[in-house]
Amino acid sequence: MKRIIVLALAILCFLPAVFAQRSDRSTLRIRLSDGGPLLVTINGRDFRKIGRSITIADIPRKRQNMQVYRYRAYADGKGGKAELVYSGTIKVQKGSTYDCIVDIGTRKFRMLEVASLQPLAQQPPFDPRRDQPLGQDEGTATDNSQPVADDTPMEMPPDRTVSARLQPLKTAMDKEDADSKKLAEARKFIAANSVTSAEVTNIAGWIFFDDNRLTFAKAAYARVSDKQNFASVGSVFTLPESKKDFEDFLRNK
Repeated sequence: MKRIIVLALAILCFLPAVFAQRSDRSTLRIRLSDGGPLLVTINGRDFRKIGRSITIADIPRKRQNMQVYRYRAYADGKGGKAELVYSGTIKVQKGSTYDCIVDIGTRKFRMLEVASLQPLAQQPPFDPRRDQPLGQDEGTATDNSQPVADDTPMEMPPDRTVSARLQPLKTAMDKEDADSKKLAEARKFIAANSVTSAEVTNIAGWIFFDDNRLTFAKAAYARVSDKQNFASVGSVFTLPESKKDFEDFLRNK
């Protein structure tokens, strides 16, 4: 009997460790059915990358508002135009990984939960200097679609609205797919630099999700030179509960 009790206690102690290994965050890989270049925004935040597929990690378990755009490069390579091909709200489950395709023909967003993301078939990398043929009629998705490239997102042109002081940080954060890594870059910057409230607002805006933005804002407070203006940082939050949490934080300062 004692052995049975000891074994049961050991199992109960082991189970939380097993479940703890699964992250609360989810991952999406998004591509178009015709293999064309795309860009993505979530909750109005521009992911600022272009590729034949875009992978976004560290997505919290909530409904997320997503827009997917087909990207058309200008002939001179200086930018391009984006055509909205999907807009809607998606629901992600805790710790799940999804391979997602936007059907160009029907403009429907298809999510397939997978154990892991497998490498995609190769094709020539996206050339940002010109539009490229897709191997099929525009707006038509078929079972013989041209294979898409592996996940190699392209950097978008520099954001000219960002100050020279913050541009290296912006570039470093844009390179990260995982929101936690964007947060880590932001925290590294404030650990080495004092900032203004306006700069905190800018940096927090380069983080996708409110919980990480809130973590950053709270960490940045001690490094802010104009604390009297810190309430303005609240404008960066999209969820009412995040705004309230930020206001509660300020009241206790």
